[in-house]
Amino acid sequence: MGNTSKVKRRTTKTFTHVKGALDQFFFDTDKLQNDPIFGIGLESGFTSLNQLLVGKDTPYFSIISVPEKNWTTAFGSSLIAELSIQFNRSIGYFSLSVSSSYFMGVLLSIVADVDPHLMRSGRLPSERWPDLSTASKNLVESEIYVDDARPLTMKAFHKRAHKMMKKSKIDLFVIDSLQFISCKKYHRNKARNYQKICQSLKDISEELNVSILLLSEFSGEYNTDEIDAGNDCQSLPFLKDFGKVPDAELVLISGKRNKGDRLFSLHLCRNREGPTGVVKLRQNLITSGFNNRNC
Repeated sequence: MGNTSKVKRRTTKTFTHVKGALDQFFFDTDKLQNDPIFGIGLESGFTSLNQLLVGKDTPYFSIISVPEKNWTTAFGSSLIAELSIQFNRSIGYFSLSVSSSYFMGVLLSIVADVDPHLMRSGRLPSERWPDLSTASKNLVESEIYVDDARPLTMKAFHKRAHKMMKKSKIDLFVIDSLQFISCKKYHRNKARNYQKICQSLKDISEELNVSILLLSEFSGEYNTDEIDAGNDCQSLPFLKDFGKVPDAELVLISGKRNKGDRLFSLHLCRNREGPTGVVKLRQNLITSGFNNRNC
């Protein structure tokens, strides 16, 4: 989990005596059993995502692709609220699509469960102000660090992530989103650009010993019948711009939302470290935030 363990999950590749390997195994096992999100199944919705992203044996580098109309900022804010407030995780958030001020407004509305438009326009009913105050207090006490400097290159991300980790033991870096990351040398083929970015992020995550989640948007219509938990996500036509991204150890693709009951499904197509399947979420049509209540 992040860089909080005294024993790094990955070190320089070398040999070790069986005693050292056993010590590491028992250290990891003890830590896993004491983790509040240990042993949670996919059916638990957001809670299972928390385990996949920052639990023990989490992938270092993950991609979550969301249809552009469902907005990566709302999804990222929901995930961060759950991780930081419910599970006391330290998060470094790189907000490339909106300013840090706007992002905090989205995050605050989701945590307080209030209408962001009423909040921003000053028309929020007086009876809801206590909820806003409580949410603000919870956020102030959390370990969330926001960076909205643009453009973001891999060199700049490496430098700023390293600086952020000196201030706090970051468990997870979240980047919103792939489409706003700048490449030093652009290729006409988007897939090649994305591959280069993903490879760089994986290298950085291994070097800094911290997990990185990259949010991404995809456009266009798609057939949910094509999205099978057993499918290789690289073969899905609406992800053609990604090409082959071998560095993503966890890929979640959203299925179509049922507008009637606001259910939203994230298809865990590829997960080298654990189970695959469907994660059920619910989108709040007022705040645009996601949660796993009553799914």
